[in-house]
Amino acid sequence: MMQKFATGKFAAAAILARPKKDAELSSQLLFGEPVTILEAGKHFAHIRCSDDEFEGYVRTDQLIGVDERTFRLQRDNPAFNLDLFSTILGEREGIPITFGARLPEYDGLRLTHGGKTFNYSGQAALSEDLRTDADLLIRFARKWLYAPGMRGGRTPVGVDASALIQLLYRLINVKLPRTAEAMAGSGRMVDFMVQAQVGDLAFFDNRKREINHVGILLPDSTILHVGDRVRIDAVDHFGIYNYELGRYTHRLRIAKRLLPDSDNTGILLSKQERIEEQAENQLAIF
Repeated sequence: MMQKFATGKFAAAAILARPKKDAELSSQLLFGEPVTILEAGKHFAHIRCSDDEFEGYVRTDQLIGVDERTFRLQRDNPAFNLDLFSTILGEREGIPITFGARLPEYDGLRLTHGGKTFNYSGQAALSEDLRTDADLLIRFARKWLYAPGMRGGRTPVGVDASALIQLLYRLINVKLPRTAEAMAGSGRMVDFMVQAQVGDLAFFDNRKREINHVGILLPDSTILHVGDRVRIDAVDHFGIYNYELGRYTHRLRIAKRLLPDSDNTGILLSKQERIEEQAENQLAIF
């Protein structure tokens, strides 16, 4: 009988919109992430993710049942894997894991998963030891550059815009909803882009005025976000400008701040500074 609580068994289990193997991919459950089992069927379990209450269906053989103590530890003070890709090694097997995976009962060298002991020698940290600041956020974010975009994905082999933001902020102890639209309700409003600071979130909408995209603001009028890949593009009060395509690709709706205020605001370049930067880049190319 399936227990009330569980964690992800492998690197990334598919969270599906319906309990069918060919159903749409809604999200992914990473190794060690805790969930509540709402209903368990023969092949699929209806689950609720602990951080954001996101619901979906996961194959029962992709879950490991855990007790309430383990569930709470994995929810409230987990140890996170900080490498994009790594492997935990058991006596006779290894399991690949990705950035943001949670390491159960981790003591700095070993962890316990499904009743077995594994060794782990990659980068890891307890959530209580990770500071909530923009510098650390951006360091983590830059690791993801060139990872391919994939709707519903949460790993470096495929990730969507809101999933990346959610993962990065969770690593600095800020919990966010799964979708960009829900995420836009978090934080404090940044009234003007000239007041934005590094680490603020910019949200973008479609023709129906629905918020459907999000990215992290960086210095010098740039933004890290997920398009065809995790990339850095130009941004201003109109939206995201892709120099490769020579056009705006996303229309700015709002900017929000979730981190403490900084003295270093004003990330946007002036028009003259942008012209000079473009000229420098052209000289560097030729």
